Amino acid sequence: MKSEIKSISSVRKEATVVIAKDIIQNEENSALQSFVRDVKIPGFRKGKVPLALIKSRYAKELQEQVDKTVASRVFDDIVKENNWEIFSLTKFDVKNTLDGEKELNFIVDLKPTFELFDYKNIEIEQPAIAINDEDITKAIEQIRNHYANYKEVKRPIQRGDFVRFQYEGTLDDGTKAIDLVPQTPIWAEQKNTWTEAGNENSHEINAITVGIEGMEIDGEKDIEMEFPTDFDVTELQGKKVIYHIKIFEIREKILPELDDAFFEKLKVKDLDELKTQATAELENRKLQILRFEQRESIVQKMLDTAFFEVPESAIQYEQIYIIRSLVEQKIHGGIAAEIFQDSKDKLVEDTQELSRDRAKVNFILEKIAEQEKITISEAEMNQMVIQEASMLGIAPNQLIEEIKNNQERIRELQRRAVFGKTLDFILLTNLRRSDSKEENVSSTTVNPAEDTSSDGSAVPINIE
Repeated sequence: MKSEIKSISSVRKEATVVIAKDIIQNEENSALQSFVRDVKIPGFRKGKVPLALIKSRYAKELQEQVDKTVASRVFDDIVKENNWEIFSLTKFDVKNTLDGEKELNFIVDLKPTFELFDYKNIEIEQPAIAINDEDITKAIEQIRNHYANYKEVKRPIQRGDFVRFQYEGTLDDGTKAIDLVPQTPIWAEQKNTWTEAGNENSHEINAITVGIEGMEIDGEKDIEMEFPTDFDVTELQGKKVIYHIKIFEIREKILPELDDAFFEKLKVKDLDELKTQATAELENRKLQILRFEQRESIVQKMLDTAFFEVPESAIQYEQIYIIRSLVEQKIHGGIAAEIFQDSKDKLVEDTQELSRDRAKVNFILEKIAEQEKITISEAEMNQMVIQEASMLGIAPNQLIEEIKNNQERIRELQRRAVFGKTLDFILLTNLRRSDSKEENVSSTTVNPAEDTSSDGSAVPINIE
């Protein structure tokens, strides 16, 4: 058996192996014997079918079995001999030579080899979580808004009113905006929609939300919107659109009073208890944001130390996942799948660098997970499904139904659940180390009886 190994890159190898005739003959004999034992042909007892008949009738099947068995064994030998850790097999081909030998050619992408950085000794910022009176007031106003009533009125639109209306956009040259952006009609036209008048922070057309103030029912008006040059929708960047507006209905928002009836509805005793509850929710929300930022800082540390090449197939794998998630999210939101075909190349281009970074981070997390023996429980896998469903904007049961027969998708969710848990492990390890260091400093420099500072407790992360 002759073999030749070519190094296409540090993480991609090509192997060509010529398999000798005697090896092939031995495998053909072995395959033939297995067919003799197992094949059933009318008129012959099992195990008594003539070899010539088997060779004639099952020539193709015999050839496929020989190719598969020989190629698989040789492939395994080459991988073991070269101590390769395979990420993916990108090419696998077997063909017969004129000399009666077989030539096996395959290309593999390897997992990169690298030294792990000191992931248990990362400095992580732990700013104090502070909630002030203004935060609490805004939170209570949000609660009141959630329980607001909307009374239909027959007066000019005021800031804060909810308005039902329609609009249609046209460019200066007469082009209909819907023809320019059919995939995102919210920026072009709506036949029957609602908005909050004067809400400049809405994810809508700001010129409209502000410009409709003062209009009345059945009133019509043209409102101009000039989109910034860095606007998210490329087709509208730097363009001026004239929107023709017609008002159908105006509703005034009536906020509930902070009285006993409202407190009873919220299942709190009084305003003080509502403030306490709102404070706890705000603290938890800020804690989640802080945890996200801390995780992101760890990921950036990984990228700053990831001076290794990643296989192209790993980048493509991440890219497929990113694009699929984006497309599924939009489809579940009501956008037709055909819309994305026209922008497929741009999606690939826009996600190339992100996919490379994610591939690097995932190789690092995989290595840490192996080193720390991190696995996931069934409950953690269920939580991963819930998170994925939330990202897609669908119910968990719907996602389970969609993936239950897709083993590759299930393995992907398991893989990412392990990566998420590993990232939490790194975060918790470093927060505990930081807290321990602070406690040691405190014990030698501060009199505990006089210490009235924060307890500096770590961010709670549940890891089984």
